Amino acid sequence: MSLIRFNNEQKMIRDEFRKFATSELEPIAEEIEKNAIFPKEIVNKLSELGLLGLIIPEKYGGVELDVTSLCIAVEEISKVCASIATVLVVNNCMVAYPLMKYGEETLKEKYLNKLSNGEIGGFICEPEFDLSEEENNLKVGGNDLIFSGHREFVLNGEAANFYIMPITTPEYTKYYIFDNDTKGILLSQKNLLGMRAAGFMNAEFQDMKLKKETCFISEDKSGKIQFEIKDYANVGFCAISLGIAQAALETSIKYSKERVQFGRPISKFPMIREMLAEMKIKIETARLLVYDAASKIDNGENFSVQSKIARLYCGEMGVFVGLNAIQVHGGYGYMKDYPLERYFRDTKVLQLLEASPRVFKSQIAGELLK
Repeated sequence: MSLIRFNNEQKMIRDEFRKFATSELEPIAEEIEKNAIFPKEIVNKLSELGLLGLIIPEKYGGVELDVTSLCIAVEEISKVCASIATVLVVNNCMVAYPLMKYGEETLKEKYLNKLSNGEIGGFICEPEFDLSEEENNLKVGGNDLIFSGHREFVLNGEAANFYIMPITTPEYTKYYIFDNDTKGILLSQKNLLGMRAAGFMNAEFQDMKLKKETCFISEDKSGKIQFEIKDYANVGFCAISLGIAQAALETSIKYSKERVQFGRPISKFPMIREMLAEMKIKIETARLLVYDAASKIDNGENFSVQSKIARLYCGEMGVFVGLNAIQVHGGYGYMKDYPLERYFRDTKVLQLLEASPRVFKSQIAGELLK
């Protein structure tokens, strides 16, 4: 019996997203990645289908799917275009989830309905070091905070209608939400190795006022809520890695059957067969980790360690599969005529997004040593 068992509704979700990816995304995937174009028309279609608010409760206009279903959808989209899958993950896991769990009802009604109605939410990532080291400046202005400085990554930044931004000091962590017309923020486009159509941006802040009433999470220096939000998002990012790797494997299998050398398909060569087998083994191991973490969230269990292990392994697996897929294709693997080089670039960016493998290993060890 398979350890991963999807119910009929989840199978239907898988089939529908697969059809959408094939019909709507496949024809444009190469172009938008090559030219770093944020696919607004496709995002609008996702919105019309209710896909930007997959986990949002129905009372706020969402679809109210479980996390397993979200991962199924993300995996299918990622097989064709990882950038668009990233939009879904950020909207659901990094914007909707913290609002759903910790936001005041007035904020939920305002912003969750916006997400459900097709607006994009952005997430402004924190640097992995102290505010003081980043040369950021944080001042108190009455009940508000005045922030100046720089943030390297704004996820969904190019098309976001509003943003969530965490502020961490040695004393506390606070999450603020503000609209894109807030004074004091200047965004500029990033030129990335991969995920070029995901709308990642740089942000410069000059005396931006963070109003007290827009702070919807405030906790002490323990950062438990902050880690929980990141752990939740990790599962979504894992599903992207999984989808990319699956696409790389399927492309490699097809090519190995068609490519003939020395009078026979290269799929007959022991070295090629070994590489394909190793790719499949790592993908299936990753799939078990991803859906185990998702099921723990759905069942209300502690998912902290499982999500970190899954994110670490999926990042390493994605790079391994990407390199082997290029190797199977030989010289064609790093040419733009085939999607392998895009798969590899996307999965490498994803491996390092928000935290490096070394950080995840340290966090896993920290969980074990509690």
